[in-house]
Amino acid sequence: MRFLKSYWPVAISLIASITVAFIYGSHFGWSIAPTNDNEKAYSAFGQFGDYFGGILNPLLAFFNIALIVYYQKVSILKSSDKDVIFRMLELQSKIVASFELRTKQKLSLNKDEKSTDSNQNNNEESSEHEEVNSGLRSFWIFDKEIKTRYQRLRDLVKNGEQGPRERTPEQRLKLLREAYDKYYHGNFRKQYLGHYFRNLYLIFKTINESEAFSQKEKLQYAKIVRAQMSHLELKLLYLNCQIEDGLHFKKYISHYEILEWISDADFSNYDRAFKKTNLIKNDIKSWKGTS
Repeated sequence: MRFLKSYWPVAISLIASITVAFIYGSHFGWSIAPTNDNEKAYSAFGQFGDYFGGILNPLLAFFNIALIVYYQKVSILKSSDKDVIFRMLELQSKIVASFELRTKQKLSLNKDEKSTDSNQNNNEESSEHEEVNSGLRSFWIFDKEIKTRYQRLRDLVKNGEQGPRERTPEQRLKLLREAYDKYYHGNFRKQYLGHYFRNLYLIFKTINESEAFSQKEKLQYAKIVRAQMSHLELKLLYLNCQIEDGLHFKKYISHYEILEWISDADFSNYDRAFKKTNLIKNDIKSWKGTS
C-alpha cells in the first residue's frame, strides 16, 4: 500500500503499457513484423493508434500539468504552514525569555556578618534581597507559588480554628483547581501565563487546522512543539486547562497526547496524597473527544 501511495503514477503507466501490449498480442500475435494474413488489420490498428495517440497525448499533457500545479500548490502550502509554526515557536521562546519575576529571598548571615550587623540591629539575624528570575527559571517560581497557595487553601483557618482538611483525593484535586484559579487571576500572574498559553494554544490550533498537512504530519509537528516544553511547563499546562480560560485547549491536548507524560506523582510536592492516586492521569484521559 505504501508503494502504491508513493509511486501510483509509475504503477498506472506500467499497467497501461502491459494492457496495450496484451491487446496487441492477442490480435496480431507476438511477432513484431506483420504477416500477410493480418497486414490490413495491422495497418488499421496502426491508424487507430495514431488517432488514439492524437487524442490521448494532449489529455496526458493536460493531466500532467494539472498534477504539477497541484503538487506545487501543496508544497507551497506545506512550506508556508511549516514556516508559520516555527516562527510561532520562536515567538514562544521569546515570550518565555521575557519573563522576569522578582522575589524576595532571605539570606542567613554568617558569624562575622552577624557580629557586624549586631551593631545596627542585635535582633536581626537574616536579611532580605531581591532575586530576579527570568526565562525558564520563572516556572520554578510559578510552581512554588502555586504550591504555597494550594497548601494555604488546604489548611485554611476559619474562625480562629483549624479548618477541616480536605480528606479525599477528589476534594484535594478540587482545591488544587481552585488554588490555581485564584493564583492565575491574582498575583499579577495572568500577564505572564495568559500570554504564554494563548500563543501556545494558537500553535496547536494552526497545526490542527492546516489543510496542507496529513494527520501523520500534524502529529509529528505537535510532538516537535511538545519537545520544546519543559516538564514544569507541561505541569502548568494541565493546571491551566482547569480554569475557564484554558478549557478550549483540552481538545488539542487530548488529540495530540501532549500531557501523556504527566502523572499524579508530578504533583506530590503540593500534596503527598496525589502520589498514591490516578486522579490527574484519569482526568487527562477523560478529555478525549472534547470539542
